[in-house]
Amino acid sequence: MERLTQSQLDNKNEKISDTSLSIAERKIAYKEVMDQTLNPNELFNPQTFDPMSEDPDYEVKKRLRVKHIGKLETMGMNPKKQLEGQMVGMFESKQDLYLLFANKINDLIDRVDELERKLPNK
Repeated sequence: MERLTQSQLDNKNEKISDTSLSIAERKIAYKEVMDQTLNPNELFNPQTFDPMSEDPDYEVKKRLRVKHIGKLETMGMNPKKQLEGQMVGMFESKQDLYLLFANKINDLIDRVDELERKLPNK
């Protein structure tokens, strides 16, 4: 998809709110705006994507993408208790969501390691 200029984005946003247009036309404008919003880099590469790349201090803040091996760091912390009936993620901070996933993933890693130890050597 070709990148929209700021004036084109403004025009699309006006179309979204314009009740004189059909719902179909408004949905098309919304999709075009969301496509650009959700895909800010024209040449997206998941191996090098960095939302901070436009920051003037990027060279100081840059973080490399690497494949994580082994357990995820939790610093011994557990996530907060989930409330019954609550949709996970509704009220949790990013830290609590990370801890929820990291603790579950680390439990699974322990279980897989235990099963592998029980397998006969081939």
